[in-house]
Amino acid sequence: MLERYEWASDDVLVGKAVRGTADQIEARLIDELMALEKANVHSFIESDDRVNIVLKFLDDAISELDTMDSIVASYKIHLNAVSDDIAFIQSQRRGLQVQTQNQRALLGELEELLQTVQVDQGALQTLTNESLEKAQSIQNLEEAAGQLYKALQAGMDRDMAATMERLSEYKTYNGQFCKRLFDFLSIMFTAQARLLLGDNDGVVKPARGKPTLRNHREFETYLGRYGGLMLYLQEMDETMYGKLCAAYFSASSELHLAQMKALFAACNDIIKKGSEDDDGFGVGSPTTSTTQKAAAGMRRAGTIVRSPLEARREKKDRTDGDTRAADAFSIILEQIGPAIYREEEFIADFLQINDAELTFADYMGMENYFRRQAARTAGISAATMKLVRGALDLIFGFLPTELKAWLDSALGKDASEIIGIIVCLERFLTDAEERGNAFFTNLLEKQLDRLKGQFDRRVAEHIKSIEETKLNSKKRGGVAPFIKYFPTYISKLENQLIGADTLEIRQYVDQSYDRIVTSMFEALKQMAKLQGEGEDKGQLNYHVMLIENMHHFVADMSHVDVGTVSTFTKKAEAIYDENLSAYVKIVLRRPFAKIIDYFEGVERLLKTTAPSEISANSAYSKSALKKVVKEFTTKDVRKHIDALFKRVEKHFEDASEKTTTEESSRGIAAGSVMVGVWKACEDELMRITELFSKRITQCYTTANVSLEYSTADLEAAFKRHRT
Repeated sequence: MLERYEWASDDVLVGKAVRGTADQIEARLIDELMALEKANVHSFIESDDRVNIVLKFLDDAISELDTMDSIVASYKIHLNAVSDDIAFIQSQRRGLQVQTQNQRALLGELEELLQTVQVDQGALQTLTNESLEKAQSIQNLEEAAGQLYKALQAGMDRDMAATMERLSEYKTYNGQFCKRLFDFLSIMFTAQARLLLGDNDGVVKPARGKPTLRNHREFETYLGRYGGLMLYLQEMDETMYGKLCAAYFSASSELHLAQMKALFAACNDIIKKGSEDDDGFGVGSPTTSTTQKAAAGMRRAGTIVRSPLEARREKKDRTDGDTRAADAFSIILEQIGPAIYREEEFIADFLQINDAELTFADYMGMENYFRRQAARTAGISAATMKLVRGALDLIFGFLPTELKAWLDSALGKDASEIIGIIVCLERFLTDAEERGNAFFTNLLEKQLDRLKGQFDRRVAEHIKSIEETKLNSKKRGGVAPFIKYFPTYISKLENQLIGADTLEIRQYVDQSYDRIVTSMFEALKQMAKLQGEGEDKGQLNYHVMLIENMHHFVADMSHVDVGTVSTFTKKAEAIYDENLSAYVKIVLRRPFAKIIDYFEGVERLLKTTAPSEISANSAYSKSALKKVVKEFTTKDVRKHIDALFKRVEKHFEDASEKTTTEESSRGIAAGSVMVGVWKACEDELMRITELFSKRITQCYTTANVSLEYSTADLEAAFKRHRT
């Protein structure tokens, strides 16, 4: 071994670090020893025959061990299954112990409950004999009823009912008590209502001020004491509860009917009666014959109309009040609205008509068992629910008829107040909708629709009367009655619409104005055409009538501060300007026909001929111009203007009282109709005179001809007749 070992290796020669020599020798020796040991063991085994026997025994032992291992695994599986069974049995045992304990506790509770639902004889006597009047007695009755309530609620449980010996007796006492409660409260409803009405039907009528309904505070406080017993009655005898509700509705209805009738009568007495011309329109009033008014013809603008107020002052023995119908109606709604709201709140609390689902067990603060038992059986039948849900309809069922009758009576005194009444209805309707009171909302909506229909019919009657005036009037001149009275009509309506700009009635009335004004203007045009549109006199009458009426309309309406009126005023101004221009041209043509015709001919020639060639036309030569000009000297023009004034004055002789005051903002001249017409005549004559001078200068430059009069002469002549 030593000879074979290489003492000097390449690694040593190159100087590399290698494993120590001793270690290498040790490893080699160990390998040699192991090989030697293996050889010795092999030789030993090979030399002894018993080795095979030992190896056989070892194999048999290993086989037995494998068999034992499988058996042990099987035992382990069975033991695990038995362990699960043992755990289940142990858990069942614990559950049985808990169940046994619970059953023992429940048995104790049931025994205690049976003791609880045994109603004391004293409580039953209290339910039978205790007074229903005093507050302390009511409290005692609630406590006694609570004991009976517990017994009856427990009796609804089959198992409990089987253990209760006196359940049938308790039911008898319950029926007797419910009947006793019904009889007492039925009488007290009527008695308390009569006490509230007193000697003045429940209405306070101060010497000065508004009549008011006496409030129901004491009435409600008295009945409110029985709220708990009403809960008991509702749950324990629904039939009796329904009858008691009906009795209350009847008594309350009679109470409110008496009060509100007295209120309606008091408010009707204070209404101020309107004039015969109840809406200020002058024609078309339903209380006055339209044909008679139309046949009377149209009043001239200067006619003095007697005020309806004067006739009313003469009625010294009248019994009417001094309150407008709309204000009286507002007093009524201010009273009956809150009365309806209060009644709805009271019956919700007193009769338990609400969504709170409160039971008598909750009210008395009973144990949870009774509360759960009551909750399972709580609720009333559909028929009873329908009865209580329609409470307001039953109590105030008289109100639609009474309110309609009062409104008809009020409008009979002063029909012009219909708009003010509609304003009141819309305001209170908005409040009712916000409160969610369906009954009051429906009541006001029906009256609102009815009155709007009446107003529509009145507007239709006014329009019809305007058309009949157009057909029947024989006197064609002057201001038509419907034009004269329309501002009064608007004034009456607008006084009732103060503060109502956000309500629907505002637009509704504006639309009616538009319909009436359109009808008036069409009627005026038709009336003006009746005497013959083709004749000169007929044309003049047409323009005169429209000028007078439109001037009168604008003069009145210019002071009315209503948005829609400005549209009517502008339309009237346009009609005025159109007819004034036509009228002026007609009246100026009579005195100035020759010179106007001459220069109109010049104007026509200028469209096709040069200005320098105009004088070459024989009809418009220089000599023809001189001849025309000489006929209109200063003196002649003054005479023509004097005659013109007399003619215009004759046309508008009575139309002098209505004046305008806003010259700068209106197209119509300030002053009376005559002032505006005369100013228009002056302006037109000045305009055509300047045009004549311009055309002479333009077309007759070498003729050395000019007008015999000047614009200064015109101004002086017109100034003599200015007013």
